[in-house]
Amino acid sequence: MRTSKFFKTGLLLFVASLGLISCGDDDKEPEIVVDPVSENVEYYIEGKVVADNAALEGVSVTAGETTATTDENGQYSLTVKDKKTYTVSFAKKGYKTVSDASVEIANNATNKSLIALNVTMSKEGVPVTVNPEEETVITDKGEGEIKGATSALIVPAGAVSATTDIALTPYWEVSAILNIAITSSQDVALNENVDLFVANTDLSGTYYFDEVEVYEKANARAIGDWKKYADAAFDKETNSYHAVIEKGSSLNQDYSVRVKSEKSVSAVKEDEILKEGSYSNAGNMSATTYDIPYTAKLGWEISASGLDEGALSLVKAAIAAQEGGSEGVYTVNKTFTAHVSGDYILYFSCKAKYVEKEYTFSIAGKKAVAKVKHYLGTDFIYTNQSASMHGGGSME
Repeated sequence: MRTSKFFKTGLLLFVASLGLISCGDDDKEPEIVVDPVSENVEYYIEGKVVADNAALEGVSVTAGETTATTDENGQYSLTVKDKKTYTVSFAKKGYKTVSDASVEIANNATNKSLIALNVTMSKEGVPVTVNPEEETVITDKGEGEIKGATSALIVPAGAVSATTDIALTPYWEVSAILNIAITSSQDVALNENVDLFVANTDLSGTYYFDEVEVYEKANARAIGDWKKYADAAFDKETNSYHAVIEKGSSLNQDYSVRVKSEKSVSAVKEDEILKEGSYSNAGNMSATTYDIPYTAKLGWEISASGLDEGALSLVKAAIAAQEGGSEGVYTVNKTFTAHVSGDYILYFSCKAKYVEKEYTFSIAGKKAVAKVKHYLGTDFIYTNQSASMHGGGSME
């Protein structure tokens, strides 16, 4: 009897100790972490560089102290810290440097958001030696015929006073169907008018823009400082737009050929969800990390009905000049790593930002309308919520 009594007493003490241990686990406080992601604020400038409608690899991309190089798909990524407007430069040997592209990280941008900047680059023009006593036809490919060239310059005899090397480099900048940089080994004023030609993208010559203007860069060092110089007329014989560079003008000058059009732009939309969900760390008192891979959409696409191939080629060229880069939507894979406190639930949502535009052009006496959907970047939004407060939370 005595042994049984001791055994029962020991058993009761053992059960009581288990109860105490169990109560200790239930009272354990969850590990709360200050999410380093929320303190490490950064934004992404991403895009694609093309030349001759193909991806351009090996381009050095610079925004302030931040640099990147385009990959085999012509894509690049820059990480920046501040909400402001950035001037971005693009450089590659043999190509005209783009030094005045700009992109803004808006004041309402969310942490880890992405903004797109697409660029078209072009090869440096081939210099041609001009004899002052002879007429010379200069194209972006060197000396040759106007037909088949992107741009051309007819320099008549006597237009320059001395032998000089002249090169034409076509390049693309927002607003222009084509810009032309004319460079000369001697900065002299023209003695005679010179004829400038820019090729029509409809090779048949059936379709052409009715209203085309030529702008002159007013200040070579200023970004986007252009003023109207002249109207350009369509020349059927050469299937190009023709303008006159007047006597007395400098040979070292940039000109911008622009199509007059009407354009409407919607407000920025964010109703396209790229990824949305949650991760539960409820019941686990230890903090953890969670990787969220997602795919961002960038670029732009055109929808136009009732246009045949020739008219459509014109519209696409003019819109590409406005939108930057080449037509097409491409994707960028990103991973967002979040830190989740013990007994917390993570909610996240990644949304595409885009605008819708409508362009109206006058082509060969008729109106042509095209719609564009342009992806501007992404907004990534997330929040952590205590599991004890959980009531079917979600992201708005």
